[in-house]
Amino acid sequence: MNLPLFGGRKKRESTIVRDYAKTLEDAKALMNSGEDDRAQILLRRINRWVSEDFDRVSALSPKEKKTLSRILTEAGEKMLVLKDYEYAIKTLEKAKSLDRNNVRAWLDIGRNLLERNVQIPYAVASLKEAVKLAPNNVEANILLGDALRMEGELKSALEAYFRALEVDPENEDVINKILKIEPDNVEVLKKYAELLKKKGNYNELLKVYNRLYSLTKDEKYLEEGLDIDPGNKDLLITKVRFLMDNNELVEANRIIEQLKEDYPDDPTVQMLYEEISGGEKEEVKPIAVDELFGDLGIDEAIGDMSTEGNEAEEVKEETKEEEINKVDAFLEAFKDGNLDKAKEILKGLNPNEFMDLANREISFELAKFMVDNLEIEKGNIILEEMLSHQAYDYAEKILNEILKRNFKDAKALFYKGKLMAAKGNDMGARNFLMMSVKFDSEIKKYIRGDKILKKYENEEWFKKLLS
Repeated sequence: MNLPLFGGRKKRESTIVRDYAKTLEDAKALMNSGEDDRAQILLRRINRWVSEDFDRVSALSPKEKKTLSRILTEAGEKMLVLKDYEYAIKTLEKAKSLDRNNVRAWLDIGRNLLERNVQIPYAVASLKEAVKLAPNNVEANILLGDALRMEGELKSALEAYFRALEVDPENEDVINKILKIEPDNVEVLKKYAELLKKKGNYNELLKVYNRLYSLTKDEKYLEEGLDIDPGNKDLLITKVRFLMDNNELVEANRIIEQLKEDYPDDPTVQMLYEEISGGEKEEVKPIAVDELFGDLGIDEAIGDMSTEGNEAEEVKEETKEEEINKVDAFLEAFKDGNLDKAKEILKGLNPNEFMDLANREISFELAKFMVDNLEIEKGNIILEEMLSHQAYDYAEKILNEILKRNFKDAKALFYKGKLMAAKGNDMGARNFLMMSVKFDSEIKKYIRGDKILKKYENEEWFKKLLS
């Protein structure tokens, strides 16, 4: 026999809904007074009654079933508040069985499973049903997107997020969720910029303008951002790169000098300063190879051989004759535009032959060709030999010239990082090495185990760089 809450009288069908509603109100009152344990007993009783009264509940009119479904939904929600999750889900399931169009029950189930990160496939199914019943329900679409993202279904997640954004174009939460999956989506970034401008959130707006410029190369985003905050460091750094790309080096130098004064310890500012310093005010002229490679100390080694006697002298003269021939052949091939042949000869040059090249004057284009086409291992040997003789300026001049024209040259960035390390500029070394790996991850294998860079092996940034 089915009994009402306080026993005795059998429930009539006409009073079933009323009794459920009364019990729910009693449970809510107990929760409001802090008597959660007693409230939990009543809420669980509601869940049990549905099974006990199955025949009578099934015989209710459609209108009464909908009313009872709403009561069960609220009861389930109160159980969720009490963290009585198992009974809460069971109650919500009974709610949606009474009214399949009860979007709230489907949504509650999906949301709770998602929040607890359990039964995600069931959460996805529940939220899909909620979206099917209410396609324009923004929360249902966002939660479905979240669940699908957790399942790794990024394309479907984006579809759900975009449905939500279509209904609510100014929903900042859904915009951020889309950008987490597609950070380079220009149209969404434009919407975000409009929303931030409308809300007056200028700090975030400046970041979005910076991102939009980097993606579109449309200078208007830089200008609009600098109109809002003329001294914004990030935008000014981006403008320096823009000016460098357009070879407007005087203006770029002016801005970076001011940034260096305002932010002397900022690593990005320091790196940019290193990139463009040393070449801006110099007259463009042919660069001698000794400025590229410095003194390799070959003369001293050859001089020591003179004590070996006339036979050694003859060997040296023969070697020198051979070296001059190979160098002349390299220069002639480059001059004639036979670059493949020039590359082949370049690969075979030894330190003595580079010493011979040091006595020649070459153009920047030839020096750049040599750096571009030298294997890193050979370039390392030459650079380390040069650094062992403290010939920092020679290397820095040519590397600055290269980076001034292309700050994404990974090989030049790597050499510059080693140069900074040798000079004791640890911050500069860190920045140039990080940039080199950013543009070419293969550089890691040359950084790992490098004798000049060994001093950083216990630094956290260095470990992260190589991970």
